Formats: sequence, C-alpha cells, structure tokens
Amino acid sequence: MSKPAYFILEIDIHDAEGMAPYLEKAGATLMPFATSLLVNGGKTIPQEGAAPQGKVVVVRFNSMDAARSWYDSPAYREILGHRLSAATNRSYIVEGFEA
Repeated sequence: MSKPAYFILEIDIHDAEGMAPYLEKAGATLMPFATSLLVNGGKTIPQEGAAPQGKVVVVRFNSMDAARSWYDSPAYREILGHRLSAATNRSYIVEGFEA
C-alpha cells in the first residue's frame, strides 16, 4: 500500500488580479487525482519561528506519484505561471504515513 503525500503551499498574494486565473482553475486540476483539500488558509498561530506570510494550503494525495502527476500535469502547468508571478510562494510535497 502506498503512503499518502501532502502538497503544502505557503502563499502570499501580491497581485489579486493576476492570481484570478489560477484561483478559477486550480480546483478543477485536482479533480482527476482523488485529493482532499485539508487546509485552505485559516488562522495560523506560530509556535516556533515566524508564521508563514499569507496563507497555507494543504492538499492530500494518495501517493507521492499522484502528487507529482498532478503538479506536472498539463492542466496544472497551464495555470501555474499565474500563481508564480502573482504571489510569493513556497511549496513542497511531503510523504505521509498510514496510522
């Protein structure tokens, strides 16, 4: 059984208009990959170090392969440039575990 994977995005949007095309289409790019949106903004309370600037997004995938397939998919690549140019971003995929 494969381990789940989590795409984690720290995002601070500085161009709302430029970000609009990404926000309009990002959800649809996830649909073929059986994901769960676990975190989409919300209050962040730093415990150690500084809190991320902007908001945090966490998406659960069934595996690392599924997460990479989504990130590398033509549909996501088509809109990614909007996010990269309209916001300061930090993203990574983390392998999880089954309890």
